[in-house]
Amino acid sequence: MRVFFIYFIILVFGIVNISKAQTVSDSLNWKDYWLVQGQAYIHLSQGAQFNWAKGGDNIFSSLTKFKANIQYKKDKQLWDNTLSWNYGFLFVGVPESKTIEYRTNDDYFEFNSSYGYVATGKFYYNGQFNFKTQFWPGYKYPNDSVKVSNFLSPAYIIFSIGMQYKHSEMLNITLSPLTSKTTLVVKEGEVDETKFGLKNGERIYKEVGAYMTVKYIVKLMTNIRMENQLTLFSNYQYHPENIDFDMKNDFNFQINKNVKAVISLQWLYDDDALIPVNKEVNGRYQQVGYTKGLQFQEKVMIGFGLTF
Repeated sequence: MRVFFIYFIILVFGIVNISKAQTVSDSLNWKDYWLVQGQAYIHLSQGAQFNWAKGGDNIFSSLTKFKANIQYKKDKQLWDNTLSWNYGFLFVGVPESKTIEYRTNDDYFEFNSSYGYVATGKFYYNGQFNFKTQFWPGYKYPNDSVKVSNFLSPAYIIFSIGMQYKHSEMLNITLSPLTSKTTLVVKEGEVDETKFGLKNGERIYKEVGAYMTVKYIVKLMTNIRMENQLTLFSNYQYHPENIDFDMKNDFNFQINKNVKAVISLQWLYDDDALIPVNKEVNGRYQQVGYTKGLQFQEKVMIGFGLTF
């Protein structure tokens, strides 16, 4: 609560200063200090088989990606807001049962708000708010009767106070030695909260620690852009040496104005999260328990999009 209060004071201070700056600068165009950017893409893939001797399933998949950024920058102030949303699904045809199964394969929502005030040069005093969750239920496929996640189950809320180094739009480093991290699982009875670090019957899990983010963008070639983001968190109260990390690497290939290909890689480790362990039992793979471990996700996509 103390971290939240400090962040709230910083945010109010920033908004008041922004309001004063706008009043004094009525003669300026809003574009002189506001920057609005966004991207929206839809990626599609499809495969069909008929009388195929080797067997297989018909499949259709789609992934929608949306990202918007609103930034205010004037004098010594920098207020940066980013919203990201991914949603992917697939239809799988099962010839044996003559049915089509619908499955969600990506559901990700994140909002980040960061306020900075120049300390010296390219260093800023910084307060940050981050919120992550998903919109739709996730299931333990192929069993679609067991939910493993849902809206606000889990959800992650971070308030942090620290320093930011912003060299340019291509490099941004934030270090926050005072950070509050809250994990929520609000769907009581639907989602197993113990898989996300909560005790049985708990809805909220709070941590205090240090938080660091690194964002780095590099242009590899004229039409190839690599975007990297690394997030680290250490819990002061419980095994601070077990650092949570989330690393994303996106390779963006701009084929033409509206056609884009993406190779997306993500490595994730959460010391409080449990992942299933599957072993072969009597000739069949079955889940035999849970453990902590490295999570990995990879996507290769091509689709159509709009940049504004």
